[in-house]
Amino acid sequence: MALSLLLVLLQATPVRNASTTAPPAAQPSAGSVAAWTLHFTGEVRWQQTTPAGALLVATDAALAGVDIERGQIAWQKNDLGGLSADSVHMIEGSLLMEAAKPGVSVIFDPVTGTVLFDSRALSLTRVVTRRALPQSGTLLVHGQRASGPPLVALYDLATGKQRWVSESLFQQTEPKRGGLGGLMQGLVRAASSGTRLEVLQAGPDLIVVYTLLGLRALDARTGAIRWTASLPMAHSGSLPHQVHLYASLRKNDRIYVSYDDRLMAYGIADGRALWAKPANIDGWIRDIVEHPAGIVMLPESPPADQATGNVRIVNGVVQTGLNIARYEDGTMLAPKPLRMHGTVKDALPTGGDALVLAIDAESKTFVNVLNVPTATLRLQKDVKIKGQLDYAELVPAGLLYISRSDASTNGEVNVIDLSSGEPKYKDAVEGGKNSVVLHATEGGTLYVYANKDHHLYAVNRQDGSYRALGPEIRLQGDEDPTTLEVRTAGLVLTSAQNMVIVSRDGQIKQQVYHPAPQLPGLMRALYRINSVRAGLYGAAATSYGDAFAQASRSTSDTVVKRVTAELATAYSQGGAQLTGYSQQAGALASKRFKASLATPSSVFVLTKGPEGNGNVLLQIDKDTGQPRSRVDLGKQREPVYAVDDISGMLFLQTTPGTLAGYRL
Repeated sequence: MALSLLLVLLQATPVRNASTTAPPAAQPSAGSVAAWTLHFTGEVRWQQTTPAGALLVATDAALAGVDIERGQIAWQKNDLGGLSADSVHMIEGSLLMEAAKPGVSVIFDPVTGTVLFDSRALSLTRVVTRRALPQSGTLLVHGQRASGPPLVALYDLATGKQRWVSESLFQQTEPKRGGLGGLMQGLVRAASSGTRLEVLQAGPDLIVVYTLLGLRALDARTGAIRWTASLPMAHSGSLPHQVHLYASLRKNDRIYVSYDDRLMAYGIADGRALWAKPANIDGWIRDIVEHPAGIVMLPESPPADQATGNVRIVNGVVQTGLNIARYEDGTMLAPKPLRMHGTVKDALPTGGDALVLAIDAESKTFVNVLNVPTATLRLQKDVKIKGQLDYAELVPAGLLYISRSDASTNGEVNVIDLSSGEPKYKDAVEGGKNSVVLHATEGGTLYVYANKDHHLYAVNRQDGSYRALGPEIRLQGDEDPTTLEVRTAGLVLTSAQNMVIVSRDGQIKQQVYHPAPQLPGLMRALYRINSVRAGLYGAAATSYGDAFAQASRSTSDTVVKRVTAELATAYSQGGAQLTGYSQQAGALASKRFKASLATPSSVFVLTKGPEGNGNVLLQIDKDTGQPRSRVDLGKQREPVYAVDDISGMLFLQTTPGTLAGYRL
């Protein structure tokens, strides 16, 4: 399944006005007319757009949700007034938000304002686990109380109604032991209650969780424990260090559980182990790839004093061994694990039988190519490359790759000959220190920009040959480009304050630059990447299934996890909704998700006002380099504003208690 669609985010983070007195009102420039204006009790402290599409506005008096399409205050919560911006955050992989202050945690739907969970209702002193499960339309919460056993509760995502609450999850199911064994049982039970649960939706009516006490399958309707299962360990009484749960993408009667160096399949109906013994590798299992030919277990180097199974240490690095398990019985395709230098950080699908492996050892990157059906490596030994692997594909000439720079070496574009293991070019296209070699594909050409020599290159995706295009491209303000995009008008390079439109032969067609205001906080409000688009994709992954989640997990991209083109297309064209959430939240998020799949045709640039006073937000068209719209942010040093690039709107506090929404 080919990975694609590198998501580039542009979204404002909350900013609080630092002024102690009412600042001058921010006035829009001529031609900019507010689509709506809202008045709040108290000064607007901060605001932020949520993945669900609602705008959260915080004042000293309340936390409010704004319907940005209609320009209406949808709800207000007076008990959440005065919260700081870092007290409100998204629940990972969901559309929900959590507001937290000392002793209180409130989880709510930002579109409807419905409170799904309030820690005060269950007298919880600490919330340990929060997990939205849209397939069953529920939110699972696990926490501890000042006295009494820990609780696990399930809530309806749409209404906030509590479905059930249980104290039984952490009860000992094994026979009670005496002496030291009994003491250890008690310690494990106490530790498990404070450890975050591993949670997997295993069908619409079943939730599987792992605690230190073992696997538990819960009835999503009642909370009753349907079955329990233990993880077969190499030594009796020992506990695994690392456990992951996986949905089965190819057989709907099971789930997979990896723990330390082992992998086991369990039946959904009764928790029965489906294999005679676990599959195993050398090292701990970091992740799995469910390939048609078998389950590829990607290893990582455990701490030397915690390694299990066969341990081989070279130069202080715990060596690992990769293997592939058969779906039918868990036996291995390779008679012995395939030796790796260290942790397999990534496995990039190539669209066929092969996976490109990125291996990390002592912060150095090695690559190899795994043929899954035969459980063999194309390269005789792992090949060291410069920097960190960012992109790879198999071409007739070999393994074409792009790496990003790290602290010790520059990134590059090169081709590895699969017969010799040698790089094709000694003088490869090279990036600068601590940078990414920007790239974009069009047909048989891979375009790359290398900031070391400030040149644009065209790489032939068949034979790996490359050539420089046009003259040197330098950006003003001592900036380096952050994105490269292929558009009808040409190739577009952008940075925070620059845009360059280049023809396909490398000639500069247009270059624009807007100097940035010298206010770091103001710039962070626009250019600090946050989780809005990532939140949309996380929620879609949870809703559409763990297949989507696994696809996004198989990348090492640190900005945002890549999404497979196949699943993105299936989601956007197949009519699937973000099920389980309120009708309003699901419909709005689905609409925004589909809109976010399209690459934005403009960028937002914050610059100084033409008169030298105040700051202006410009929306710059990527095809022409010209401003589409302009909004004057006024003369405030730190205006309270946010931008939502999916809906194309700016939200600006024009007076201490007034918020205006502008369509850009």
